Amino acid sequence: MKVKRKRGKMLRSAAILFSVVIFVATLSGCGGAASAVPAQQSSPSLTPTPSTGSITINSLSPNTATAASADLTIIITGTNLDLLHTGSPQETRTLAMWSAPGSQTSLTVTVVSSTQVTAVVPSALLATQTSAQISVQKWFKADDAPFAVSNSLVFTVTTDPTPSVIPAADTLGAGGTRQFVALGFGNDSAVSWSVEEGTTGGTITPNGIYTAPDHAGTFHVVAQSSPAPGSTVTALVTVTSSGFVPTGSMHAARTGHTATLLKDGKVLIVGGGDATAELYDPASGTFSLTGPPLEGRLHATATLLSDGRVLIAGGLGLTAGLDGHLLLLSTAEIFDPETGTFSSTGTMVQARQQHTATLLADSRVLIAGGYRGNICFTASAELFDPVTRTFSSTGSMLSERVGHTTSLLASGEVLVAGGSNGCAPDSSDDPPWDPLFAEMYEPNTGGFQEAGNMSTTRIHHVAVHLPTGKVLVLGGIPLLQNLHEQPPNPSYAELYDPVAHVFSPITGLTISQTGYTATLMPSGMILIVGGGDASGTTTEVQLLDPASGVLTLTGALDTARGGHTATLLQDGRVLVTGGTDAQGNALATAELYK
Repeated sequence: MKVKRKRGKMLRSAAILFSVVIFVATLSGCGGAASAVPAQQSSPSLTPTPSTGSITINSLSPNTATAASADLTIIITGTNLDLLHTGSPQETRTLAMWSAPGSQTSLTVTVVSSTQVTAVVPSALLATQTSAQISVQKWFKADDAPFAVSNSLVFTVTTDPTPSVIPAADTLGAGGTRQFVALGFGNDSAVSWSVEEGTTGGTITPNGIYTAPDHAGTFHVVAQSSPAPGSTVTALVTVTSSGFVPTGSMHAARTGHTATLLKDGKVLIVGGGDATAELYDPASGTFSLTGPPLEGRLHATATLLSDGRVLIAGGLGLTAGLDGHLLLLSTAEIFDPETGTFSSTGTMVQARQQHTATLLADSRVLIAGGYRGNICFTASAELFDPVTRTFSSTGSMLSERVGHTTSLLASGEVLVAGGSNGCAPDSSDDPPWDPLFAEMYEPNTGGFQEAGNMSTTRIHHVAVHLPTGKVLVLGGIPLLQNLHEQPPNPSYAELYDPVAHVFSPITGLTISQTGYTATLMPSGMILIVGGGDASGTTTEVQLLDPASGVLTLTGALDTARGGHTATLLQDGRVLVTGGTDAQGNALATAELYK
């Protein structure tokens, strides 16, 4: 028996050694900081169900390098980049994939946060001129396929850099500012700046900070090499009568916060990774602390009640639980602008975050959907009564939803559109996790009913209630709906008719960026601000004419940002606060559109 046990150990050791040899051979395709793509297995492995959700990348910094460069660390920003496999989070691997003609290589990655990872591009990949696609993938162990894959962004390896100015063209409002950067002059610090039109066209500092004049026009910013005066590059600046200018900064950097216009014209800022609250005074252009709130919150809702107070409900707390996740909150509190204090109010029936809150015509507040846990969403809804200061259940939606919108209609009903259903499929004719159908909440009966189908599913889109009574729905179209492709020819924009209960497509209207805010202006135009596009977080601002579907550039943001708030002030200006910049950092700055 002893001999048999010894022989069994030897056989097991040989099998383990053989497995290690195969595994090492599989990974030995590339050297340096890169490794080969995980080998394909002959049969799929049995793994637990992965986390629902998708990962998206918005920017690479830098996104170019000169041939023959040394190892280069790039910053990749996006959303959900810390996604873990539900079945075994500790065995989740994050890879950045480098795809160039003739090769596909995984890069060494460090997960910094949900919005940022870093990846090392080895010098071997930067040896010659090429153009590569970089994406982020999430793998479980050595599975045969990733359970989540992001979009791809382009990284370019060039030979001789061509002198350039970034941005090459921009649109600013009167008095707006922009940082210009000169590249490819050999010695970028030895560059002199000027405005071709002189002070009529604005001013620029030796460091390239341009300030637009107080009048509209087209002007030219010139970068000239000091060692070689004949080497110049010009950037085009269009100055419009309207645009963004910086205003006072908040006391804390915030994203995932709320901004609520009060009846006295000030704006209440609450939460966003900080346990403070502050008030913005449009008259002085400054922020001052108020409160403080009873709890710090992320992704809560803030609703201006009919009596001028503000209801703050749900969200994520700022303290992690035993599972490492931030605690989901069922608590709520009310801000009283008369006293500048917060007080506790009733507890919600369901703890939730990223839900919607809609003030009804009878002064109650409808709370709907959102996350009910770390992964799954809820179809439940409840009502807050400001008289009794309590929450009570009402009818449930027909689908779980998060990333949806709610719009109060003239009839007193509430239109619920879009969102993701990540826990269970909907009806048999609907793609799982992505409800095509909209719903209508009837306050008198407390029930939801179907209210027509959109041409496509939408997640984290925007909905604007127009003066005509119709609702304009924009964007939020996912590339894939889990295992289902998008319906053919989805319309980027649709108009909902509350009388006919139908969505009608708007042809020819597409907005390149995602994650922007859309604010209905007194003129009837819609202000589209910031977000991200294929090149990363943007400063771009556009005006949309909902009648014609025409987009027009207007004065850009001073700072590129996404995840910000946009609040229409009583004087017609728009206050933009916080969000994240191109590197994924939370911002304390604020800007005014006028």
